[in-house]
Amino acid sequence: MDFETIILKKEKHIATLTLNRPEIRNSINLKMETELMKVFQDIGEDPDVRVMILTGAGKGFCAGADVREPRYAPDITIQEISRILRQIYKGTTLRLYNLEIPTIAMLNGVATGWGFDLALACDIRIGSESARFGSAFVKLGLTPATGGVWLMPRVTGFAKACELIFSGDFIEAKEAERVGILNKVTPAEELVKETMALATKIAASPPLAVKLAKLQLRQGLQTNLESAFELGANCQSICMTSGDVREAITAMLEKREPVFKGK
Repeated sequence: MDFETIILKKEKHIATLTLNRPEIRNSINLKMETELMKVFQDIGEDPDVRVMILTGAGKGFCAGADVREPRYAPDITIQEISRILRQIYKGTTLRLYNLEIPTIAMLNGVATGWGFDLALACDIRIGSESARFGSAFVKLGLTPATGGVWLMPRVTGFAKACELIFSGDFIEAKEAERVGILNKVTPAEELVKETMALATKIAASPPLAVKLAKLQLRQGLQTNLESAFELGANCQSICMTSGDVREAITAMLEKREPVFKGK
């Protein structure tokens, strides 16, 4: 699958998706919107992919939407704009969030606006010391609509999310790590190595068990403990009848590393 604004590489059960407009910090234009919709669907439907890494080319992760690009005709109605935006955001940020496999944002620089929200939609975020984040929408007279108002409070807590969204202020890497935006901060030269090490470790885990663990984690954010036990019992029964459990036990008895197939 060929793209103009993104690069997709699949190797050893890991899909690495790179936003590729480095000359403008990987800002999202109409073409990238369309390509992101397609690529997230492609990754979600590929049974060989067990982990996805999302990153940006050059010195930045993503500076949000490309405001230089005209998007709407002068006479377009509010209702039509709203319809288009719902379609775009559900096809990109929501589709990323709903991927069954673990997702890791590898943050090599600035992530603002929509770019920040794409990072928040990933399960894990690893950043270099030059990574910095800003909601930024209010700076342009806009309200955040690409998912951050829902995602950020679940990452940072409500009060910190209010501060960052209302002010539009930037937050630097170390502070981002402290408040939970980043799982880990690394020197720039170690970022790829650290991210790939984690992705490789996850990719070697039993994919069925990992997918069901992610399902339980996500559902657990919106349910009670009793419901979590119900879902957990259903998920565990699926795992216990899978070949991966038999492989794990056999490998342990034979004192070797297991080879999981997700079946």
